[in-house]
Amino acid sequence: MTNNSEDKALREFKLIMSDLLRLLVRASNAKTGYMYWVNRSRRQFVLETSHTQLQNVMFKDRIEFQDFFLDQYKNTKRDVQLVVGESIEGSRLRHYYEKPTVQFIRLIPFQNKGETVAITVLESDKKLNGMELDDVIKSYNRAHVNVLNTYLKLTDMFDDQARWEDYDRSLDSFNKNLTHVQVLDHLLNEVQRLLPGGGSSVVLRGMETWVSVLRSEKSNDSPTLGLMVEERSMAFDALQKGEPVFSMHFNQNPKRISTSENETEGATLAVPMLINGRRQSVLLVYDKNPLVFTESVKHQIKNLVRVAGLNIRSKMVNKRVSNDLFTSEYGNFKPDLWKLSLEKQVERNNEGREHVWFGLIGVENLSEIRSKYRLEDLVKLQRIIVKAINPSRLGYNGIIGFNSDYVYSYIFVGMSEEHHKQWLKTNILDLKNKIDLGDGRKVSVTINAGSTKLKNDGREADEIINDAKQSLNVAMNSNREYSISD
Repeated sequence: MTNNSEDKALREFKLIMSDLLRLLVRASNAKTGYMYWVNRSRRQFVLETSHTQLQNVMFKDRIEFQDFFLDQYKNTKRDVQLVVGESIEGSRLRHYYEKPTVQFIRLIPFQNKGETVAITVLESDKKLNGMELDDVIKSYNRAHVNVLNTYLKLTDMFDDQARWEDYDRSLDSFNKNLTHVQVLDHLLNEVQRLLPGGGSSVVLRGMETWVSVLRSEKSNDSPTLGLMVEERSMAFDALQKGEPVFSMHFNQNPKRISTSENETEGATLAVPMLINGRRQSVLLVYDKNPLVFTESVKHQIKNLVRVAGLNIRSKMVNKRVSNDLFTSEYGNFKPDLWKLSLEKQVERNNEGREHVWFGLIGVENLSEIRSKYRLEDLVKLQRIIVKAINPSRLGYNGIIGFNSDYVYSYIFVGMSEEHHKQWLKTNILDLKNKIDLGDGRKVSVTINAGSTKLKNDGREADEIINDAKQSLNVAMNSNREYSISD
């Protein structure tokens, strides 16, 4: 629904509610009338409208349940008659500046789907009952139901119409001349528009594992970057079946990607992207409110993934896909992908529970290695190095990228500085203890690492990359195994 249409419908709804109350007050000869919504999630009464002939009355817009006399009647299904001084103390009517002049009160509950969602209150110095008044109140309640249903149908109709219009625009937007990585980024943004209160992540294959590589900047409660896909997760099921998987999460299960996820609530839709029958990625879309995943929304998300896949395929020179599209020949992620991942992480680096480092790892004894081995052996060696420094191998989260031959970028996500240092030390030691090329030949690899921690310091992705390069130079020129800049 457009903002103008929604605002107009809401204004008209509120005017009708106000007019209905005014007519009820006049018809009942009451001194004061008001209507409060019962907001159970916030445990508050929320004022919709009021009308009074008295000068010493003021209503609060919001009142906590425990602070208002209506609290004990919030679940009532029938009208309630109260007498001031008998069934209720005058001091509990706190909307009066002085002692209340009214003596009789009538509570009129408004129900929706069997639940009391609002209470209208009439206050008078005369009794508020009788056949005529009962008929007026019945008419008042019927009008409420009709107005509310009409308003909800109107907003739903406009919402549905606007949603499909936005969806058509989303499909058309993939006709741009986008690279493979830009298509994934565009897909994340379009899905985020469909579920503004939820989020989305992209899982890709690299480093010989499936890991979470991209997240939309505004997604809430997203799985950690670099989280490895485990069996019995939704991402794993989608990859195995080659078709979308939808599930609501009960007691934090099933997990989207891994058992080490911090939060798994609401519901998730996992959609694999197939290009010529090969699984190239999985899009995970999630929201704490399972009700947002209507059949139409799920249909739109699945189609967006399909169109994104077709867009990628149309730009491929080799139509037969046998390799992973987003990695180098060594298995680490291509520069445009890991740079986008870093940019998105910089945008959302206000999540205090995540500690993230960006760094570069370089091979120090490169000349020695190149002089001993053939080209095919060197390619194999780099694949082994990428697999070895994969954070998932040691139970950590992160991704390894291609910066240049024998220089590997990384984004590491840990809970503390010590996790990061321990990961670096273990990698350095393992590679020094020699890599087995598979035919009995052992290669000792000496590496250096330079990195910087991501902070809320205003640095952009390019500045962070330059800081990591300087740290790597410091490590290499000072014979230090690693250097971490502040």
